[in-house]
Amino acid sequence: MVRLKARTRICGMAVVSLCLWRTDCASADVAGLSPAVNTSSGKSPVTVVDAISMTTFGNLAYLGGVTAKHSVATFSPDGRRFAIVLRKGNLLANSNDYSLVLFRTETAFQHPVPDILVSFSSSSNRAGIDEIRWLGNHTLTFLAEKSGESHQLYTFDCITRRLKKLTHHMTSVVDYMLSDTSGRFSFLAQKATNSLLDAEAAEHGIVVLGQPLADLVAVEDRQRSEAYLEIFSQEGNVERMLSITDQSLVYSPPLMWPSPNGRYLVVKSLPNNVPDHWRDYDDKFLRGELEVKHNSGTPRWIFQYQLFDTLSGATRPLIDAPLGKGHAQAYWCAASRSVIVINTFLPLNVANATERTRRLTQRYIAEVNLATGEVTPVTTREFKIRAWECERNRLVFEPTSWSSTADVDGPSVAYERESTGWTQVFADVSELNGNRPIEVTLEEDLNTPPKIFVTDLRGSQKALLLDLNPQFQLLKFGRVQDVTFRAKDGHDVRAGLYLPPDYIAERKYPAVIQTHGWNPNLFWIDGPHPSAFAAQSLSARGIVGLQLEEPPADSTPDETSGEEAAYEGAIDYLVSRELVNRDQVGIIGFSRTGLTVKFTLTHSIDRFAAATIADPSDGGYFDYLAQITSMPFYIYDSEGLNGGLPFGSGLASWLTRSPGFNLNRVSTPTRLEVYSPSSLFANWEWFAGLWRQEKPVEMIYMPDAAHALVKPWNRLTSQQGNVDWFDFWLNGHEDPDPAKAEQYTRWRKLREMQKANEAAKGTVH
Repeated sequence: MVRLKARTRICGMAVVSLCLWRTDCASADVAGLSPAVNTSSGKSPVTVVDAISMTTFGNLAYLGGVTAKHSVATFSPDGRRFAIVLRKGNLLANSNDYSLVLFRTETAFQHPVPDILVSFSSSSNRAGIDEIRWLGNHTLTFLAEKSGESHQLYTFDCITRRLKKLTHHMTSVVDYMLSDTSGRFSFLAQKATNSLLDAEAAEHGIVVLGQPLADLVAVEDRQRSEAYLEIFSQEGNVERMLSITDQSLVYSPPLMWPSPNGRYLVVKSLPNNVPDHWRDYDDKFLRGELEVKHNSGTPRWIFQYQLFDTLSGATRPLIDAPLGKGHAQAYWCAASRSVIVINTFLPLNVANATERTRRLTQRYIAEVNLATGEVTPVTTREFKIRAWECERNRLVFEPTSWSSTADVDGPSVAYERESTGWTQVFADVSELNGNRPIEVTLEEDLNTPPKIFVTDLRGSQKALLLDLNPQFQLLKFGRVQDVTFRAKDGHDVRAGLYLPPDYIAERKYPAVIQTHGWNPNLFWIDGPHPSAFAAQSLSARGIVGLQLEEPPADSTPDETSGEEAAYEGAIDYLVSRELVNRDQVGIIGFSRTGLTVKFTLTHSIDRFAAATIADPSDGGYFDYLAQITSMPFYIYDSEGLNGGLPFGSGLASWLTRSPGFNLNRVSTPTRLEVYSPSSLFANWEWFAGLWRQEKPVEMIYMPDAAHALVKPWNRLTSQQGNVDWFDFWLNGHEDPDPAKAEQYTRWRKLREMQKANEAAKGTVH
């Protein structure tokens, strides 16, 4: 079967609006429970279709590249049941098929068949099933959506098998609080999209303040409505909107944490008016946000924990201090008397000068007593909260790294509350499971596909519960190595090295550097995100892959220069191991590393044979002007990267550092992928600048895509397009599939353009 899907492709010499691809390999089975397995002898090479149609744990954080070894199962309060969400891409329907499956603890070692409670297929960029929780021991609550619908709140009774839809809100519900002690619940939902051309604007024009440029062009507040949230309370079928005083709620998961008694919510919000004394904190990201110019009505991107009383409607700051850059998490005491929060600064109104100095720079895990407002520090270490035994005053943590996609799998750590505060004590990994007799783990590594196991914590029994992808036994994967190499400037870089399945030591291969978030604890067919990355599928085409670890962004010139040094060091490393030829190396940048790849293509002495830059940050002049009124962070970020304002004396630094002003230096065939109207604006300078100089460039525009691609057709366009792109430029190969004929016609024209440019420079040999 051949599927036709309209797309707009913009390339260096022409605009084409038809994309064809084959989807005859796709399976529409329920996620993970009846995979189609090819029983023919021999193993097949890994394809992009295999990556899209594989079954995965359906948790959003896990799909974003964070390990989930101990959090795959959601247990009922009595520990007798546990639920797991599975996801499988469906290329036939362009949907992601989700299944909520149930197991009984007592039969977990008897090779049980999963009890499929419900299945939802999502055709949007949202999850089909998300945020599953238990309401008592028999009822599951979750957010879900069917194709063509929005996210709503559901319950499922495991005894009666009744599925009930609780909300019918006009926009998507993104989080909720539901208690079994009352019929009232609260939820967060996206704002409705409104036209910017109301009666006043139709007569007098739109007053431009802080609206995103893409919204002004579309004449509706689409981008803003997707980002900003509203909070509602519902009883029966009647809902009412609540207000949080002087705060804005934006979609930046996780969002809120309900108290066990259902009365309180801790929410992560943006203060509309930041207190002046927050300027005393010695944190460069916080200072950057506080120093840049903001339009009236546009909150600064500084989060704070807020406490919301659902009975009275009153709100107040939980702590008079901002969150640090990175993750947020709150965990309630069972009696709802106090709450633990992570990654927060602490108030500065302390008498002890030494303690105040410490609080100026450090972020804490802290306990907040609701009755007294007392804030008690627990630790400044970076942890994820796993359990809180309130009666024993005992907290259990897991180590983590919120600054990158690479989570940390290590021993649990415990703290106990004493009269003088919290003190670290011995902890055992079994504490992660409370009183449950079994542990459910999602186990995988860089060469082992994910499987779900159960372990008897009171004995030594361990059994396989679910092999998520038994069809992988018939695929020929490239071997992956966890490696470390030295960047050009001397710093160490960790990476995953993907070798072709039939790797021969004496042979040299082409290579592609993937530049984002290596995590050796996870099995990745593509990469940490499905946007552009396709490591195993490239490996199947005889291309070595190198998936780099990504350092935190710091918005200084050192960030781009350091990453350039890492990419140059990657080439030196591959050449030193006699794996590749120096002139056959490609590179893929995504999101933040798209910016650093742009910098490298315009500043490095190393030449790449081909590049893809997917939905990237830009650091360019056009993007800077297009975004700063609606996203003031761009002021701090772009000026920090480029050494000042792009006006007056600061312009010289921009002319030297900003990639957009140095497009004359680009000699690499470049594929740009953009996934939203705002991204199109952000990357137009690159496309137009290269096009004007008749350099080989093409742009793929998917206006309905998520930043980290979700929809199967979007993933196929990006990942398969990149497999073909690098196979073409590095190997000189063309897929004979007639559906791709137009693609190669375009690329041959780009290749002739490349040869002409090289001849003009005298670089053709």
